Amino acid sequence: MKLNHETSNVVAFIQHLHRELERSGHSSYIAPTDHQDVWLGADVLASDGRSFSLIEFKDEQGDARTEGDKPRRRQLCRLLLGWSDVHASCHLIGWRSIQGGSIEFPVRSYGTYVCTPEIIRLPQADITFSSPISIQCDTVREFAQALVSQKVGVDFQGFREYVRWLLSLDDDTDDKGGSDDANDVELLMCCVVDGELYTMEFANLAELKLWIDNAPDPSPRRTPGM
Repeated sequence: MKLNHETSNVVAFIQHLHRELERSGHSSYIAPTDHQDVWLGADVLASDGRSFSLIEFKDEQGDARTEGDKPRRRQLCRLLLGWSDVHASCHLIGWRSIQGGSIEFPVRSYGTYVCTPEIIRLPQADITFSSPISIQCDTVREFAQALVSQKVGVDFQGFREYVRWLLSLDDDTDDKGGSDDANDVELLMCCVVDGELYTMEFANLAELKLWIDNAPDPSPRRTPGM
């Protein structure tokens, strides 16, 4: 049996991204979205405190075709008109790539890669995604550099509005049969300060932004709650 290692990829990506941001002297605010990936279409929220992004992860590049099985993702590709540039900048998809003896995590704009007739299995006329923005980072280091230079992600206001739009997508079914009653994003992060581990829970994105705005600069080490 060949296992799907998507969760392991998420953990490895988060650890690598945190290290790259910390190495360059930038803040790191990264957390898994837990079960909320059903509504968000992303496994990870990543930010340096200024630029915010969502990333969906796959075990392998070819697994992106499974997005075509999800009613909410098909709905997203149908209704992106007006959101295309924000979506292209902050909603991404990545996967594990084995290069020789090492592993990397290429990241692409979700819409550019998924909202195609081949992947999402919709006629081209039904797909409203159209943006000149195309994120293509082949390594975690490239992604970290793009994030801090604000070539990836959007500001908090734009991100919060986009997330609200994602959560508002109306579909009678979802990937796991849950109810469509989400109205914000809850996050759990852990903070290591002076060798002590603290759990930080955020009931919504506004609480996260308030914490970011009041954090020291650069922030204490922040790692995802697992």
